[in-house]
Amino acid sequence: MIRSFVAIPLPVELQQRLACLQRQLKLELPELRPSSLKNLHLSLLFLGDQSQEMLAEIGTRMRLIGGSSPAFSLTLRGLGSFPAGRDPRVIWLGVEPRPPLLTLQAALAEALCGLGLPREARPYRPHLTLGRLGRPPLVRGFLESFRPCDCGQLEVTQMVLFASRLTPAGAVHQPLREVALSL
Repeated sequence: MIRSFVAIPLPVELQQRLACLQRQLKLELPELRPSSLKNLHLSLLFLGDQSQEMLAEIGTRMRLIGGSSPAFSLTLRGLGSFPAGRDPRVIWLGVEPRPPLLTLQAALAEALCGLGLPREARPYRPHLTLGRLGRPPLVRGFLESFRPCDCGQLEVTQMVLFASRLTPAGAVHQPLREVALSL
């Protein structure tokens, strides 16, 4: 069984901008554990543990959806936290929930539901996880000062099926299947 998920990868130049933002956050929140740049991605669906056969079928469904989904761009702006309000554990960068993204995510969820994978109970909230907090600080006022931050555009041209292996040093993500969106 392979722990897996489907996501939109981030280009190197965007990873570098996010590294700068992470450094700024770390100065204000020393307890922040920044996400690894190589692991930053925009999640579409977490799949959990899947067999090789199921991953092959997921890849086939992804190819069908990608071929009928046009490429698009997204705006990355504003910080938030999970849970919202008090005692945050995750600091994230907002992703504009534009119709092309929501349509792509819903089509993928519907197609994989047809394979017997369960639907996510929570609504889809696009974001990029910048870091985690082991012990929640008082960050409400701090996040307000960063809320207007603008990290530019993400050009979405593909989605990737990733394997995720948990190690003592953190998760290691390996692309299993890359699917281009139509241009």
